[in-house]
Amino acid sequence: MRLDRSLQAQRSARTRSAPHPHATLDAALISGGDSRLAIDAASRMNAYGTQPSPRPDEISLSSSTATTVSVAGHAAARAAFARLEEARARGPFASAYVQLADELRGAIRAEFDLAGAEAVSSPSGTDSALLALFLARGLLGRPVTSIVVAADESGNGASAAASGRHFSVLASSGRTVVKGEPIAGLACAAIAVAARDAHGRARPLAEIDAEVASAAEAAIRAGNGVVLFAMDHSKLGSRGPSLDCLREVCALAPESVQVVVDACQARLSRARLAWYLAKDFLILVTGSKFFTGPPLSGALLVSESLLARAGRIADVPTGLADYTARDDWPAAFDRIRDRLPARANVGQALRWVAAIEDIHAYFATPELFRRLALAAFAAAVPRHIARFSELTLLPESAPLIAEAESDEFAARSIFPFTVTHNGRALSLAETRVLHRALNADLVALGLGRNSIAAVPCHIGQPVALADGAGGTGALRISADARLIADSWAGAGDLVSTTRLTERLDQIAIVFEKLRFLLPHLERLEGLVPPTAA
Repeated sequence: MRLDRSLQAQRSARTRSAPHPHATLDAALISGGDSRLAIDAASRMNAYGTQPSPRPDEISLSSSTATTVSVAGHAAARAAFARLEEARARGPFASAYVQLADELRGAIRAEFDLAGAEAVSSPSGTDSALLALFLARGLLGRPVTSIVVAADESGNGASAAASGRHFSVLASSGRTVVKGEPIAGLACAAIAVAARDAHGRARPLAEIDAEVASAAEAAIRAGNGVVLFAMDHSKLGSRGPSLDCLREVCALAPESVQVVVDACQARLSRARLAWYLAKDFLILVTGSKFFTGPPLSGALLVSESLLARAGRIADVPTGLADYTARDDWPAAFDRIRDRLPARANVGQALRWVAAIEDIHAYFATPELFRRLALAAFAAAVPRHIARFSELTLLPESAPLIAEAESDEFAARSIFPFTVTHNGRALSLAETRVLHRALNADLVALGLGRNSIAAVPCHIGQPVALADGAGGTGALRISADARLIADSWAGAGDLVSTTRLTERLDQIAIVFEKLRFLLPHLERLEGLVPPTAA
């Protein structure tokens, strides 16, 4: 009965008209990033399966990868774009952009309750990893070795960025680069610590800790500084190394270690952010994962006590200018600002404008309801998966710090699962086909006539559980800020609970559509071609 009501809600959504996409605005929203934002001419989507304008007819459980911009976020971006276009016509455009960039950094600080900390904006979380490497190297004042924990479950370019290498074929400056080649003045040694073994099984946390500690000791003995990229929520939900390991590594040589917390999924409370900042860890966040802003939008958070030291950094490698510009940095970094180009990244700013709209809506929702909604999602997903024999849920990883047990995100919010068909788990390549087919209206493509086949179901992209495309692939569904903020209708109002229940019922629609697709797997590859790479 609930499933029928949810399908009816989806059909009603398709009859409502979304704001008509403004071609110039939508082009601006995908500018100033990298090749991940390229739109495929046939599907009108990027490699993430999103588009630069709202898509209200889709079921969206994709925030572990990327989410299509919300109606409210798109409207906010449209207003900001109009403001910039008016300044471009009447002048001065540069000062209008600088003011917007300052406002956005202020909004990031305010929404995350950062007090004296600062935010450096960037086109993506991957770009923020590169900026963190740059700052860490300057803070440590020596050659560095990066240690990247859960490298196999982080963003596809994160390890390259952490080693000072180009992570795409296009830099955010618009310059074409060679993926994997060193960035001038930023390349360094890097050690990738995997979250999973060669068979795709999660490694014990103690084993990961031992590898991290050994790598750090070797780097320090060699005279290098250590930039330790800790993971607080990978794309499969992993976290590590342990807090004890972080303490041990920092104690080896306190002046030789800088911890960077990869919190790009943004699945952590403001209290946990503050806890990390109090330890003088650099933090990578985005507005485009849990908070459902359009991809890509990144920020590097710097604690108040690090600002004075970081503000003295004046050695800016030439290659950094391809990935950041003067107005991405607050005034505290005036020496860095002076050595960077004054380049307006309008796309980056607009994506953050849209993300801030969704971040504000989430934090405007009472914390008690946020916690209840996340807990309800965490209970609903395993219950639904248990009804489908084709699906196997991957186990949850241990929390990074003990304090996480009482955190707003104590409940699991990313649920990776494998799919079995004809007695075997589907490969990464096969799950990619399923992922694209789930996100399409298959009735319009001539496959099936039932309601479920028509509903676009956008979930997290497949992740390889072992090396190579022939290995098993895991799909993901995840909770997000929009699920919670859109469900909230006011204190004491049963409407909120009803809305949340209807959203949770959509999980079953996704799995029903997936079951419908499995017998058609071979046909689907030609029916639903890959999106832009």
